[in-house]
Amino acid sequence: MSVIPPNRSQTGWPRGVNQFGNKYLPQTKPLTLERTINLYPLTNYTFGTKEPLYEKDSSVAARFQRMREEFDKIGMRRTVEGVLIVHEHRLPHVLLLQLGTTFFKLPGGELNPGEDEVEGLKRLMTEVCIYLYCLPVDVCVEVM
Repeated sequence: MSVIPPNRSQTGWPRGVNQFGNKYLPQTKPLTLERTINLYPLTNYTFGTKEPLYEKDSSVAARFQRMREEFDKIGMRRTVEGVLIVHEHRLPHVLLLQLGTTFFKLPGGELNPGEDEVEGLKRLMTEVCIYLYCLPVDVCVEVM
């Protein structure tokens, strides 16, 4: 006949109870956020093609050399990416940029030295749009 220790069911892993209390684990905020996001129909956006962009460097070695030189001049690169959420047939969709035939990415890019993340993202999103009126007036930019 087996005997279960008196507090065995209330402590320890894997029963979901931390045996150390909260002494060693920092309190974290919940990851879920409640907010309203306006989704615009896909028809609010205009799509097209742009002239292809060519690589600045002829080889990978040349690219790394250019990046080293830029790091010596301006320091660490900072980048931002944006998520464009639209709806089509009442279902949310994330818009991605297509590069070539098999590569897709979020819109964004490098920030200028000293540029704020939100202002830089607005600048880059404007550059991404083919026509300035493709973005709704009340664009919501939040830093996550």
